[in-house]
Formats: sequence, structure tokens, C-alpha cells
Amino acid sequence: MFRRRRTIFESISDLLDEIRGEVERLSSLFEDLEEPMWNASECCLIPLSTIRDLGDEYEVVVDLPLVDSGKINVYVEGEDTLKVEAEIREGVRFERWGTVQKNVEFRRYRKIVRFPEPVDPTSLRIVSFKQGFLVVRVRKV
Repeated sequence: MFRRRRTIFESISDLLDEIRGEVERLSSLFEDLEEPMWNASECCLIPLSTIRDLGDEYEVVVDLPLVDSGKINVYVEGEDTLKVEAEIREGVRFERWGTVQKNVEFRRYRKIVRFPEPVDPTSLRIVSFKQGFLVVRVRKV
């Protein structure tokens, strides 16, 4: 049995394909970072979140540090939008000095998640809220 030996060019091509795939995966993780993570006029922070397609439903994980479980509102608006609002236990202060002075204290979180397809608002359920991570699931229509 004789096996053909791979050329260096084939190995490099495979490595580049692997790197491209990893870059695409990482860029999807940082999609939330492309937009501002706060709204100073409303004094609210926009938390990080991830959406997973589980086949017949979506799972959304939202990072809500400094929040008590009784201070969270989660609801579906329209047919494809999930809204999460939560009160922060203690204000988070942002101070910046320079040519323009900013002094803002954030008291709540607000996250709007748009699904690629319609969901059933009546199927919304909170799976868990542990260590500041809210896990929510909602069924597709």
C-alpha cells in the first residue's frame, strides 16, 4: 500500500480554511460589540447576549450582573422580538474627563433580540437565572 504524501501547499490550504472558519466563529461572538453597549440618555446598559437555534425553539442567554431575579421583565413583542429589561441592584457609574465631561449612572439593562423567524409569544419561558446569566427559550411558529 502506497499513500500519496500531501504537499506543503495542500497543508497550508487546509490550515487557511481552518483559520477562516475560526475567524467567522469569533466574529459572530462579537456582533454585540459593534453597537454601543449603553444608552446614556435613558441611563441603561445593553447587556451581552447569545442566541442558539435549537431546531424547534430559540435559546437566548443574557448577561445580567448585579440583578436580582425579581427585577427582570421578559416578554415577546410582535412576532419576532424578545425584550429583556432588568433593574440593577446598585448603580454603575461611568465617568470620563477630558474636553467633554461625562458623568452617567446606569440603573437598568435593556436588551432587544430579533429572531430570524416568527416565534410563539405564549411559549416564552425562563429556563434559569444563575450567577447573573438569564436563559430564556421560546418556540418557533
